[in-house]
Amino acid sequence: MKKLMFFVFILFAATITVNASNSSNNKEVIGEWKYEVPSAPYGYNAGNLVFEEKEGNLTGHVKLEDGYKIDLKDVTYSEGVLKFGLYVDYNYVTLKVTVEGENMKGSVNSPDGEMPITAKKVK
Repeated sequence: MKKLMFFVFILFAATITVNASNSSNNKEVIGEWKYEVPSAPYGYNAGNLVFEEKEGNLTGHVKLEDGYKIDLKDVTYSEGVLKFGLYVDYNYVTLKVTVEGENMKGSVNSPDGEMPITAKKVK
């Protein structure tokens, strides 16, 4: 019985450590980022990505230049790589970017093909 309790305690401690580590990692992306996708259709080619943390999970939305907001789905950040998706005109679009300090660089995968994206953190 003692071995079982010890094992449960170790498992619990490891879970807390992993969650705390992920939470502190998220701080690197939390905030507002000005993005550009030059090859995207007009209206979607520039705007802001806004990332927040709610209950230990990353969430966010895109603010287009006309003020329209689109919620982000399945936001994950690990080892400098940020992944998320969103619906654009009923199509699910995925993004994968590398975060390096106050810059992001990566790609957007859409029904129209792959497009490069860059972003810079707004101060």
